[in-house]
Amino acid sequence: MKVQTLEELQGSLTLANIMSVIWLGDWERYENIFAEMPETLKNEFPFHPYYDREEVEIWYDNHFFIPGSFFIPPYFSSYCCQNKGAVEDSKKSLLCLIGHYEKMGFYFPLENNLYPDHLGCLMVFITSILQEQIKAVQSQNTELSDEMSALKNELLSDFLYPILQPMQMYAENRVKHPFIKEFLNYFCHNVEKEELLS
Repeated sequence: MKVQTLEELQGSLTLANIMSVIWLGDWERYENIFAEMPETLKNEFPFHPYYDREEVEIWYDNHFFIPGSFFIPPYFSSYCCQNKGAVEDSKKSLLCLIGHYEKMGFYFPLENNLYPDHLGCLMVFITSILQEQIKAVQSQNTELSDEMSALKNELLSDFLYPILQPMQMYAENRVKHPFIKEFLNYFCHNVEKEELLS
């Protein structure tokens, strides 16, 4: 397991924040993050040039909120339940995820009326783990830092890696807006290559 420097953790936190606000459709926060970002850094995000709030809001709803021909489920359980045995595994995974949330005192899904396996909730949870890890590094608490790193890696391997390919295949012919298309490609590519959050 690679140990991240404080600077790398802060970069991971920024990425996790960006991913969270997009998965949750929080466009005001998205705009605030990018307003404070240097122009040269904005070029690192291939979806950002396609950002037009009015259009993105409509297509976000069509892709991630309103069931229909363009809908792409933003839920872990939508991609891991392809056969009968997987349904039971999915239930166990969901209970495990809820257990992690409770252990960390993470009530974001309940407070925001979201399913616990929503990708936005997972990304906000990873953001909170990164915040705790940064505090641990700053206070030189190696044990807590290692614990947070292990939890983050478990979430990535159990809940994000397994859905990347199924989600990409599912989204392939449904994505119509370039912002959403570039975001999904960026998200999947970076998680898959372990460049995001690790």
